[in-house]
Amino acid sequence: MNKTRRLFVGLPLSPALRKRLKRDMALWPKEAVLQTAEDNLHVTLMFLGFVHEEDVPEMCAKVGKVCEMINAFELSFTGMQLLDSNENPKVIWLHGEPSEELKQLREALEKMFSAFIVEKKSYRPHITLAKIKKSKWAVLPEKPKLKEQLLYIESVDTVAVFESLTIDGKRRYEQIDTFGLQ
Repeated sequence: MNKTRRLFVGLPLSPALRKRLKRDMALWPKEAVLQTAEDNLHVTLMFLGFVHEEDVPEMCAKVGKVCEMINAFELSFTGMQLLDSNENPKVIWLHGEPSEELKQLREALEKMFSAFIVEKKSYRPHITLAKIKKSKWAVLPEKPKLKEQLLYIESVDTVAVFESLTIDGKRRYEQIDTFGLQ
C-alpha cells in the first residue's frame, strides 16, 4: 500500500510570538473555545495535499529551491477577529497585513507547484488561534474581548514543510523540513 502524508507549506512562528499569543488566549473561556496548541501556531502559505511518501523529498526540495530566491522579511499582525461573523463565529484569527515579500514568496511557491493550484483568491496572512464551540459560545453571558487592534511584528526568515497529523485524537502539525530565506 502506498502511504500518503498530508502536507502544507507554512511559516513557523518565533517562540516569543507563540508565548504572547498563548497569554492572549488564556483569557478566553475554555468551555467556549478550542484553543490552538502553542506548538501548532503558524501561518499557512499553501496546501500540498496528500503526498505519496516517495514524493515527499522532491516536494521539500522544491520548497527549498523557492526559499533560495526570497529575502527574509517582516510580517505585521494588526488585530484579532471572529470569522465567519460576530453573529455566527467559527474561529478566532490573528490577521496580518499583506506584504510585497509575502506575495512574492506565495507566487513563487504557486509557480513551483502549479499542478496543485485549485483556485486563485486574494491572500492575507493569518494565524488560527481558536475554534469556537458554537453551543457553549452562544450561552456565554459576556463574550470575550478580542484585541481588535494591536501590532505584533514577526521576522520571517524560515519556511517549513509541515505534516498534518492526528495523534490521540488531537491535531498536530510537525515540521518535516525547514528552509532559511536569504
